[in-house]
Amino acid sequence: MSGRMLAEGLTSEVTCPVCQDLFRDPVRLECEHNFCRSCIGGLWGEMESGFRCPECRETFPQLRLKSNRLLANIVERVRQLRLDTGGTGATGCSLCPWHDERLKLYCQDDQEALCVVCGVSKEHKDHHIVPLHEAQQLCQVRTPSSRISHLPIPSNSLSPNPNSFLLATTEKLKESSTELAKHVEVLSGIESSQEEKIVELKEKTAALRERMVSELDLLRQFLQREQERLLDLLQEEESRLLGEMQDMLRRVRDQRTALESEMANIQQRLSEKEPATLLQDVKELTERVKQGTSEWQVVSVTKMNIGPFQGPLQYAVWKRMRGIISPVPAPLTLDPGSANPYLVLSEDLTAARYSYASQQLPENLERFNFCACVLASEGFTSGRHYWEVEVGDQPDWDVGVAAESIDREGWVILTPENGFWTFGHVQHPRIGVYLDHEAGQVSFYRADDMTHLHTYVDSFSERLFPFFYPSADSNAKPLKICHLHI
Repeated sequence: MSGRMLAEGLTSEVTCPVCQDLFRDPVRLECEHNFCRSCIGGLWGEMESGFRCPECRETFPQLRLKSNRLLANIVERVRQLRLDTGGTGATGCSLCPWHDERLKLYCQDDQEALCVVCGVSKEHKDHHIVPLHEAQQLCQVRTPSSRISHLPIPSNSLSPNPNSFLLATTEKLKESSTELAKHVEVLSGIESSQEEKIVELKEKTAALRERMVSELDLLRQFLQREQERLLDLLQEEESRLLGEMQDMLRRVRDQRTALESEMANIQQRLSEKEPATLLQDVKELTERVKQGTSEWQVVSVTKMNIGPFQGPLQYAVWKRMRGIISPVPAPLTLDPGSANPYLVLSEDLTAARYSYASQQLPENLERFNFCACVLASEGFTSGRHYWEVEVGDQPDWDVGVAAESIDREGWVILTPENGFWTFGHVQHPRIGVYLDHEAGQVSFYRADDMTHLHTYVDSFSERLFPFFYPSADSNAKPLKICHLHI
């Protein structure tokens, strides 16, 4: 097969099926078929709905074009090869297909003839370059089985085939294309995996967003109900006291009106000159008014019951909020049967401290026999749970959860692979631990302001116990479980 025929065969592989010319700015569809960007864009622009591949007829809901840079590079190499498919100049000497210069050099690294311009290019900068005639002499001296005797050096005296240079270049191009295609396949796999992870992330954040809104809505709805309840009580108290005040105002006004009428009557009788009987009537009226006035009292605002509305209002609402808070802080106690002999537990089983002297304790297969650790008596197989621990004044502590099946003999290595999900060795006085068994989550917080410190995400299939590892300093403050009363 001639070099021209090989070039033509390779050209057919990099030809756009729409315009029937070499690809220009090639793009790849989701079905893996390639087209010129302008060709497929113009073709799809004429469609009323949907986008269909001209090759396999697969339809896509939206236009998604991915540039195929590898194919673009191959097209450029083929376009350069087509400029000269092994042609020669007027002198009969082979010419460089890229620079149209005579081939005077030979690259022993790439095993190809070069022109002077190629010889000083970056591509061959660090290669072993020799004059072409020296390579010809070396070719004549070597045996036919030697490597260079089979190399295509385009010269009439060196090779009977004037297209040998193009043939070798085409073969190398095919080999490179095959290797690059494998890299494209690997990158496509990585691309697909990353797209899946992006979808997974969006689904995860959507679920978290829905959960946060749901849980905080419970508090918001509770506060809204509390606000409406207190406002209704306030309205009732206002109506009650306002009714008393308005009733008092009405009675006072009626009494004042009656008194004014009596006084007008007295003035009328004075004009009729009846002083004897009038004086007696005025005395009786005066006594009656004095006695009635002493019984009248203004209804004051101080009669209002402000206790439910003006006081530790937020605290009172917070106390009533306890019924909807989840998880409720777990009232944990330490398990003496799991405690290492060098740990001293408090009488109420809420605190543990390290002791340099070992205690005489009964044998127990559930006990940590080497490391100074202890578990809680309560374990969890489901649900969400939260507890807080005062870790003392030294930073060499660990808290968290441990699987029921952990190895309690010998040295304990606190890793999830060994059944421990713990956090420690920081200078914080009080730590909050949160466990969501179904979600496979263990999180740690600064208990004073609930600042997040660390989170494990795993899959739990067995009972988990709260785990405690106090400071190894016997003078340190004890590690203590905090019993929270909300």
